[in-house]
Amino acid sequence: MRVVKRSGETEEFDPAKAINAILRAGTTPEQAQAILESVKPYLYDGMTTEELYRRIRAALPTPKAEKFSLKKSIMLLGPEGHAFETLMGRVFEQMGYQVLVRQTLKGKCVSHEVDVVIVKDGRKAIVECKFHNALGTKSSIQEALYTWGRFLDLKDGNGADKPWLVTNTKFSSDVVRYANCMGMHLIGWKYPEDGGLEKLIDEARIYPITVLDIRRSEQRTLLCHDFVICRDVLERRSELLSLFPREAGERIIRKAEEFLRNVR
Repeated sequence: MRVVKRSGETEEFDPAKAINAILRAGTTPEQAQAILESVKPYLYDGMTTEELYRRIRAALPTPKAEKFSLKKSIMLLGPEGHAFETLMGRVFEQMGYQVLVRQTLKGKCVSHEVDVVIVKDGRKAIVECKFHNALGTKSSIQEALYTWGRFLDLKDGNGADKPWLVTNTKFSSDVVRYANCMGMHLIGWKYPEDGGLEKLIDEARIYPITVLDIRRSEQRTLLCHDFVICRDVLERRSELLSLFPREAGERIIRKAEEFLRNVR
């Protein structure tokens, strides 16, 4: 059986990949195997990966289904990249960095609006966050070249010793080769293997509010008021309750509490 990826490419269906995706939602190996067995009757040659994962998501209990859809949830932070920058700032904070988000820094030639500045152990880095809201998109070589060029203009006057390129999708092979050659740090979906974006988010427990099973209009209202991660819902309860009718606000808070309780 072959499946059609979001990029339009086809590949042989690999049950191990599906099992690993289910495990990342917080299931036991036994539960993951049982869920895959439950969707097998619906599989067919030429099935899209999107349909496959929709079937799997429907078989998961709600909190785990929300976590299973993490990639799509991050894309719902758009269409612009502002919320993704905030999300990454919170992830870096949890990793022990001092963080400044959306800073204007003067370079040798021109000033630059830098998405995230991080400092740890006396070393500073500038982070370029490239947000994509279309499934199947890969971060391109142009984005890597842009990130390196900006770093060259900023490094001498700002003490930055490394550029980072962070994206919510995968990298093209050219980006990986270029970054390895130039010494640029990359974080993307499943890259690097031992610390991709999805793993960093899981380890930091910094989940976007778009994972919650609430109305899309409610997600947009929260994002418009800079509620970006689930913790914001609990840490700013009174502010949230002022944005919605009490019943809706309390429902959103319960959803956030349930989700965070189940991903610990």
